[in-house]
Amino acid sequence: MDFFTSLDELIERRSVLRHPFYTRWSAGELTIEELADYSGQYRHAVTALAAASARAAELADDEQTRAELEGHAAEELAHVELWDSFMAAVGGGGDDRPTPESEHCAATWAGARDRELLPTLVALYVIESSQPAIAATKRQGLAEHYAITGKGASYFELHEQRDVEHARAARELIEARLDVSDQQPLLAEAERVLDANWLLLDGVERLAA
Repeated sequence: MDFFTSLDELIERRSVLRHPFYTRWSAGELTIEELADYSGQYRHAVTALAAASARAAELADDEQTRAELEGHAAEELAHVELWDSFMAAVGGGGDDRPTPESEHCAATWAGARDRELLPTLVALYVIESSQPAIAATKRQGLAEHYAITGKGASYFELHEQRDVEHARAARELIEARLDVSDQQPLLAEAERVLDANWLLLDGVERLAA
């Protein structure tokens, strides 16, 4: 089976849109306190994504790739401020200590210091290729059930569009470097990254229990 077919099937099987937290979000069943807890916890993942992007740029194997990835990293760092606008809209706190689940997610997304370029690109791809659908679902739920639009929803509006481009760029970089022998370890890395996102949401639900 083609690597990206396997990867995209894995992304679909591990889709967090089926997590109870997000199904309740879409139905308007979350309290504003749950959204506040989520905003503080997921902020750790947002900053980890920026860290992974910066690490990919550090590992780049040619100047053109480095420049492309540095631009991506700068965008992701700027998006933390957009996340903070959402957090303010729901009353979350930027200094919330991570739950063990959020800490695990952030560490998995950012990657260990010895994670090489190709698995880092795969991590970015699986996160960002999932984001447009997730961001659209969140944005719609916020508007329909919590009257949060405009600045408070700007993070989701942006990721609904930009991550289509980011995922496409990551795929091209992966394709140029992919070898048959790489595929199983890369799929395992993708699975860890996706499972860590699901676990973060488990931790957010535990806070409200």
